[in-house]
Amino acid sequence: MKVLLVAPAPADLFRGSAATARRYRDGLQRRGHVCELIGDASEGELRESLEGAIARFAPDLVHAHDARTAIPLLGLRRPWVVSISGEDFYQQLHRQDGPLLCEVFRRAHRVLAPSRAIADAVQQLLPETAGKVDVVPRAVQPLRTDGTGLRRALGIADHRFVMLLPGGLRPIKGQHRAVSLAGILRSAGIDAELVIVGPDQDPDYANTIREHGKGEPCVRCLPALSHDRMGAAYLDADVVLNTSIDEAMSPCILEAGALGRPVVASNVTGNRELVRHNDTGLLFDDEPGMAKAVIALYRNRAAAGALGVRLREDLCRRFPVEREIDCLLSAYAAA
Repeated sequence: MKVLLVAPAPADLFRGSAATARRYRDGLQRRGHVCELIGDASEGELRESLEGAIARFAPDLVHAHDARTAIPLLGLRRPWVVSISGEDFYQQLHRQDGPLLCEVFRRAHRVLAPSRAIADAVQQLLPETAGKVDVVPRAVQPLRTDGTGLRRALGIADHRFVMLLPGGLRPIKGQHRAVSLAGILRSAGIDAELVIVGPDQDPDYANTIREHGKGEPCVRCLPALSHDRMGAAYLDADVVLNTSIDEAMSPCILEAGALGRPVVASNVTGNRELVRHNDTGLLFDDEPGMAKAVIALYRNRAAAGALGVRLREDLCRRFPVEREIDCLLSAYAAA
């Protein structure tokens, strides 16, 4: 089978999406399929148009990473499928261009959801998609850890408690909920630092986060790190945070979990799919709950380490790489 994967561009802005698309490409090629990926070029690089890629490559099937990326496929006369992201479902469908994105899901040959909860919710919201939504969970794939870590790069002392908040800066990721966290811990007598890492996906929101961070001496806002450096960054973190307002299946939790890092995450549907409260991580409902959870891990490092180990074992068991490709091929066959 010849498959054309379409990821949002540029890749350095949509890093999680690009990584998922590359993992799909590599997995399909391992199975003997011919696969090309477009949209994974960095900012400023020459990018081939979708129409040109389809004409040149003549794929048997086109797979768009999300609804916005799939809009040009609405008139395509060959099988195409679309993945649904958390932002698609929780925010984009309810905005001004929501009807157009709904039409994408209605007309796609198959809709790929990262979890059963999202799949069921999509079919309830859009009854026309009933029977054509497939669950394709994201895979756990440990990152390299031989890059330069946070402590060395930023001069952070070994004794200081480091909280890492990775992810693109946009409102649905909720980084604003964590900016005051370092100050709260400092008031509790804890020498802590919050490191926010990610591309500016919403410039206005990113500027707001950076301005708030300037008022906190122990908050740092860094641009996105390469995958070669993110593994080492996770290992340097005493706790990895997820502050999302809504989430489908967080690649950051999967990455942190694959390396056995303790995770404190917002109590939303997608995060509950990955983290079991008090068993493989801690979930919080509000900012005071987040602070309480982080302080609990600071005061009991052994328990924090045990949570990370259990999260790694659980995610690696439930989300192996080859299962992801099995589910993907099953959806393609149905298309």
